Order: sequence, then structure tokens, then C-alpha cells
Amino acid sequence: MRFDAIVIGGGQAGCEATARLLDASLKVCLISAGLTMEDENTDPWRENRAMAQRGATVLRGDRAVSAVLEAGKVLSVRTVNLDDEPLEAALFILATGKYFSRGLLSDMEHIYEPVFGADVDYIPGRSHWYDQDFSAPQPFLSFGVKTDERGRVLIGGKSIGNLYATGDILARDAAEADWAQIMNDYAGK
Repeated sequence: MRFDAIVIGGGQAGCEATARLLDASLKVCLISAGLTMEDENTDPWRENRAMAQRGATVLRGDRAVSAVLEAGKVLSVRTVNLDDEPLEAALFILATGKYFSRGLLSDMEHIYEPVFGADVDYIPGRSHWYDQDFSAPQPFLSFGVKTDERGRVLIGGKSIGNLYATGDILARDAAEADWAQIMNDYAGK
């Protein structure tokens, strides 16, 4: 399936990104993991439905699991439910959130972004990821993907030309996606 833009993450940041892209008359796919019919009364569910009513293809209850990159650009992503069908686009927006929405994952030694393998800003050493005082500011809340000055995601220290990040997935000091720049980049695809 081919779209102008694919937004990965159906929470507030993903829905805001989808709305902006729809406002620019783009054909948009919103991949929204974890929402089921039981969630009908939650804000993200209503927002996902609103994006579908505006013309977005919403893959509710699906999750992006891998991506194909070539020459510094994302070509496609695959999802759990559409494993055989690559989703292609000229523009990709990563808005998956952090830990609680599984936008970031960890093993015993590392914190990582699971779809693209994006660079993640975090403190090495698991014991530094949290404060034992539950009410204290938790260091892991500042961890997130790294971006360049235009909000493009970094992988291996290099900017990915058509992959932007927005919302909670960002590291504390990462640049937020610049929507005017995104539209300019899309126009020059």
C-alpha cells in the first residue's frame, strides 16, 4: 500500500501530526497500536476515529515492527497485522511515545527504539535509569530518540531524510519536528 505519509503512533502527538498532514491534503496512514473497541470512550480512540472520518487510513490495533531503509531514507514499514504488505510513503512520522506505549524498549543494558533502530539518548547503566524514591523525578522520562536540528531522526549518527519525530518519543534536548520544513521536504521529494 502506498501513502504520501505514514504516522506511527495514534496518541495525541500522532493524531496532531495526522491532522496537519490531512490539512495539507496528503494521503495519510495512521498506525495506532493497542486500541480496541473497549477503548471507545478514551480520547485517543475518539481522535483515531476522527482522523478516519477526515480521510486517513487508520490501522487501529496494529503496530509497526520493522522498516526498510535505503540511501538515508525510509522506503517502507511493516506491521504486525499486515506483515506481507509493506506500507510505503514519501514521509514518515514517529510519534510512538516512550515506555508505557512501547515506543522505547529496554533490555538489561540498553534502551532502544524498536521499529527503525533510531539513536536513543539515555544514561548507560540500568541503575541510572531510575530513582529509588518513587516520587522523585525519574531519569528514564528524559530518554528518547535523537534528532537533528530539523527534527529528523538520527540512525547511526546520520539524519534520515524522510523520518521525523514528534511528541514524547523525543529525548529531552531533541529538536521537535518543524512542520513548515516537513512540508517543504515533502514538496521536494
